[in-house]
Amino acid sequence: RKAVMEAGGPLEWGTPVLFSRSDDNRLIEMPAGDARPIIERQAWEPETILIEGGTFMMGSQPGEGIPEHETPQHEVYLPDYRIGRYPVTNREYGEFVRREKNTPDQPRDADWFNREPPADRLDHPVTGVSWHDAVRYCRWLSEVTGRRYRLPSEAEWEKAASWGREMQTGEQEDGQTKRQFPWPGGWDGQRCNVASNGTTPVSAHPDGASAYGVEDLMGNVQEWTRSLWQPYPYRPEGGREIVDGASLPTGAPMAHRGGSFKSKPDEVRCSARGNYVPESRPTWRGFRVAVEVKQDG
Repeated sequence: RKAVMEAGGPLEWGTPVLFSRSDDNRLIEMPAGDARPIIERQAWEPETILIEGGTFMMGSQPGEGIPEHETPQHEVYLPDYRIGRYPVTNREYGEFVRREKNTPDQPRDADWFNREPPADRLDHPVTGVSWHDAVRYCRWLSEVTGRRYRLPSEAEWEKAASWGREMQTGEQEDGQTKRQFPWPGGWDGQRCNVASNGTTPVSAHPDGASAYGVEDLMGNVQEWTRSLWQPYPYRPEGGREIVDGASLPTGAPMAHRGGSFKSKPDEVRCSARGNYVPESRPTWRGFRVAVEVKQDG
């Protein structure tokens, strides 16, 4: 049975959770042959949103102020997947740290103490986590829930941010083939957290949601992806997707997306991309999860 958590935002710790049967008949399951049972969604488990399969336009057209590494704009096909509605929060990551006492380090954030997240920022995105930390969290979440969690790829992140059903049906906005920002129209600094002194709750800017309903994509924290930093065009089968650290080439930088609270407006477009070494743990970088969806047939 598939259960869907209905909430307007991240839940307070200890909040009772009601489950109901979903209208969406796509099950989130582990691949065939994996015997781990799938449990009902937990209060400490990230909420995810279905992104329907299909093609979308990735990257930017060449132009003034557009970095070469964002070009050329090109078509990419992705199957169905789910992505976190919000970045992973201190509360959600805190459950991982509490349960796995011998494995993860606590985030490199001065407000974490004795492996406990800051009580006044439980609904803020977790920061100070390396790419390896994020991968370990996804692996742990897969083990305890039976769902196939991992980091999103660059393409999955960008589609969730810039695309939507109106684009798939050819109803372009302002003559554009994709959104420059998750919201319609141009830059609006009230829809995200940039050029500030720190993080905000992940649900603080609902007006900044993408057409799919994915929130907090611009600013607040940069987000790790599972994609190696490589030039375009992007090819999902090209060997750039790294699921775990064991297959990571030595010294290879990983791509991150979304900008942070420290960013300037031109650094938080849907197509903007950056990279850093996977061991880095700055206080302005976090991550969100993706979930593989069982494909018919």
